[in-house]
Amino acid sequence: MITLEGVTKVYRMGKVEVPALRGVDLHVDEGEFVAIIGASGSGKSTLMNILGCLDVPTGGRYVLQGIDVAELDDNQLALVRNRLVGFVFQSFNLIPRVSAVHNVEMPLIYSGIRRDRRARALAALEAVGLGDRAEHQPSELSGGQQQRVAIARALITDPAILLADEPTGNLDTESSRDIMRLFVELNREGRTVILITHEPDIAAYAQRVVRLRDGLIVADERSPAAAHVPEGGWR
Repeated sequence: MITLEGVTKVYRMGKVEVPALRGVDLHVDEGEFVAIIGASGSGKSTLMNILGCLDVPTGGRYVLQGIDVAELDDNQLALVRNRLVGFVFQSFNLIPRVSAVHNVEMPLIYSGIRRDRRARALAALEAVGLGDRAEHQPSELSGGQQQRVAIARALITDPAILLADEPTGNLDTESSRDIMRLFVELNREGRTVILITHEPDIAAYAQRVVRLRDGLIVADERSPAAAHVPEGGWR
């Protein structure tokens, strides 16, 4: 599904070049749950941006579902982001003064889709356990519930990949566990999940843990805890 070959990323600040990725090779199969972990400055956010087609590599090759991403124009990249990748961010990025169901509808609105839009949004909220909160505004929801709305929004276009960037960073411990249980459930239903985190206990929910340091992958191994995650995730 995803293949990175020798991917580099260099940011230019005036005459100074700052390498963020130094030659990353990575393969993710359909249906995997992979955590990418690293400290601040390791390159994990840059890698997430490239995986989500929010940025392009300076060098190397990124193949997504058999397509070389370098061959896509801006409109095609936008289509990939809207249809193939569902994004979940640390800060939720919900519109404050509209309902949960309207927030979930937004990707369909941007795509110009009208048919069954509300029904699909309500079904997505049901899927994350928030069917009874559809008409609540974000300010009326807990942090964990807001993140569930964000996940429902990411799922509304039925993306092949769910890409989550520090999704528990603004949550307390119990809410973090609830969100990670949800990711485990979505993965067990067949969804490919790629998680960016700096927390080892969060990364342990994944099947594989890829460790980044100074723009390089220094370890790629099966999570020792993943084999013991019970149905529905940790309790």
